[in-house]
Amino acid sequence: MSENRDELLKHLAASLKDAKEDGGAILLVGAGISVSAGIPPAFKLMKIAIENFPNYFTEEEQRLAQEDLSQLQYNDIMTKLSNVKRKELFKWFIEGNKDKGIEKAKLNFAHIAIAELLKQCYFSRILTVNFDPLLIHACYMVGMYPFPAIYDLGAMGKVNAELLHDPSIVYLNGQHVGFVQRNTTDQLKAHKETLTQIVRSTGCNKTWVVAGYSGENDPLMEALTELRPYNNWLYWLEYGNQVLQKDSHHFLESDEECKVIYGCDADETFMEIAELLSCSLDFIEQPYTELELYTKEINFNTSKSKGYQLLSKVKNYISILKNDTVINKFKLAEIVTDYIGNEEFHSDSDDLNYSKEKLISTCEELYPLLKESLSGEFFFWWAGAYCPLNKEFDSKFIDEKISAFEKALEITQLGIKQDPSFGGNFHFCGIYQLELAKLLKMNDLRKKELLHNAIQNFRLSDDYAEHVMYSLECYILLEEFNQLIDYFNETPTLQIIKSHKVLIFQEEYIPALIQNNDFCAWYKSIFHTAPNEINMRSTDG
Repeated sequence: MSENRDELLKHLAASLKDAKEDGGAILLVGAGISVSAGIPPAFKLMKIAIENFPNYFTEEEQRLAQEDLSQLQYNDIMTKLSNVKRKELFKWFIEGNKDKGIEKAKLNFAHIAIAELLKQCYFSRILTVNFDPLLIHACYMVGMYPFPAIYDLGAMGKVNAELLHDPSIVYLNGQHVGFVQRNTTDQLKAHKETLTQIVRSTGCNKTWVVAGYSGENDPLMEALTELRPYNNWLYWLEYGNQVLQKDSHHFLESDEECKVIYGCDADETFMEIAELLSCSLDFIEQPYTELELYTKEINFNTSKSKGYQLLSKVKNYISILKNDTVINKFKLAEIVTDYIGNEEFHSDSDDLNYSKEKLISTCEELYPLLKESLSGEFFFWWAGAYCPLNKEFDSKFIDEKISAFEKALEITQLGIKQDPSFGGNFHFCGIYQLELAKLLKMNDLRKKELLHNAIQNFRLSDDYAEHVMYSLECYILLEEFNQLIDYFNETPTLQIIKSHKVLIFQEEYIPALIQNNDFCAWYKSIFHTAPNEINMRSTDG
């Protein structure tokens, strides 16, 4: 299926390339393209509607919302709510709602890639059954100017489809800020003629792409069926491994002019299509292009007091962003980002030294150039290349390991200073301090300092269960059992111990613990039994 999918996407890209020369293809999108942005799909919206407005629904509908949503129909559920309530429901997700713990929807890469494809004329018209404004926002984000025409057909009784201007985004069932959002069965049936007009006027000689749209119980699907044959291909991007098994959908798999591409996650698929077309995201990859657009589209002479000054600023920013030195810095950043994301680095390849040495050399070249803008993750992987903590590393001489831990510590501490929000550096800084301390002699004054610092770093890390486990080891090495018990009695720590007892009480820790009377008394007070090698490694107590 994977090879077939790749071949079909290449076929689709070839069609879009031809379509660009012939005025652009047509894209029809549904709820599936906005799910990763934070807009729930229909079945989740049904559940949310019933849970938040229970008085409008029967006991049976409320039961099915909890047990079997497949027996409920989206259109029927929305019929139970007024226009005001439906609008309120969509607003929660589009604009966010703090009281309900719902975050505002954010653009995903499906929106971004689609907007860029529209901007670069691979699509001429986007038809959407969604109510959210995210595609419009994406067009702004990618710097599309002039802006596409926006049509809201939800409130229109009649429409002269021949007068639609392209490029355009056509809201077939209305917008969340519009007068009408067509959700109910009756509303959609009454809207069928308008939908049919739009589909017919768009025509069967255009290349059609359909994504994130199920077509279930929707008059629009009937209009798509009636438009056949699709003389220039219809590509149906299906998220799952089969299309809806209904009469209205049979033509998708039977007509030779239709190509169904399975396994199409919207974000990944549209980014793949953009890559196949060499359709770069210029607003990120070449940020000066938007500034150049300002110089072309804004008449700076209209402000006699500020115009020249502002134009000079824009031109200066363009020259900075186009500067070879700056560009080389960005290229170096791309090298290390790509390398860190490469499976070769993350997996145990046959040539571990190659991965490790390449990463170290790349990071050392990049750090002096971009030290102020590097993320915590950069330092995390850089330090990890010095201390991979595998069998090969364990076999090194002690002096080599001490040197490696010292270097890794230096790097993680830089990372903590640069980006304290990245918890991974606190975690591994603690591990490097713990492992280094274990290599030092018992009377080494630095050993105690390293162990105390490690405990503090584990407290600041994101790996909550592991930080308790490693802190326990530090306290054992320090022989500070009273401080250990104080730490264990902290409410968050105690909850972690109860949930992850087997992980925290590692086998090698147990002999030292059960020989300490204070620890034994604490353990018995918590788990109601004296500690031993069996119950400390058991989830039962």
